[in-house]
Amino acid sequence: MNLFDVYPLNDITIVKAKGSYVWDGEGQQYLDLYGGHAVISIGHTHPHYVQRVTEQLHKVGFYSNSVHIPLQEELAAKLGKVSGKPDYQLFMCNSGAEANENALKLASFHNGRKK
Repeated sequence: MNLFDVYPLNDITIVKAKGSYVWDGEGQQYLDLYGGHAVISIGHTHPHYVQRVTEQLHKVGFYSNSVHIPLQEELAAKLGKVSGKPDYQLFMCNSGAEANENALKLASFHNGRKK
């Protein structure tokens, strides 16, 4: 089976990333100006990020939103405080498709329509 040809591929294989830089398999360093999906705004392999992700992976890597997740509740409270919108509700999801699907669901809750 082959990968689906969605995007034109650059002839580069990134093997290492740190801060604002990435390196290819030949050791060539590039300034990473990519601004697409899953971009980490603090840079690649930032020590604080690596530490926190590692700590969390040693506890639970993933679980459904169908249970209490204290970190999500803490984040929601902080976002409410910094945004000045503490009475708003937050729905966390992991993709644009999931966000759009749930925006439609929320609209149907609001307007009472099923379609």
